[in-house]
Amino acid sequence: MALKEVEFVEASKALGFSTSRIIIKHILPNIAGPILVVASANFASAILLETGLSFLGFGAQPPMPSWGTMIKEHYGYIIMDAAYLAVLPGLAIMLTVYAFNVLAIGLRDAFDVKSQNVTV
Repeated sequence: MALKEVEFVEASKALGFSTSRIIIKHILPNIAGPILVVASANFASAILLETGLSFLGFGAQPPMPSWGTMIKEHYGYIIMDAAYLAVLPGLAIMLTVYAFNVLAIGLRDAFDVKSQNVTV
């Protein structure tokens, strides 16, 4: 909604461009980066939320696989010699969340309109 009042949108209206062209050529490229970052954060949050709920017993129930359930089942092995049984699902969670964040940053940079040269 804030982009409706920006100068380049007003200039496009003054030049007589259609509403669909203004949306496709000017507004969507400017909101793609923030939307991708928010979507990535939501994916990462959903993964962490599901994992936490499964660890507490409120998430996915067996036989459905869940990283939180894997950590819960092998939590007692941390003080023994088999700590890797609980650490490996934790590392998988960490790497997956990190991958979503790196993907979002890369997509945001790829769709960043301000850093590209714009010709008319």
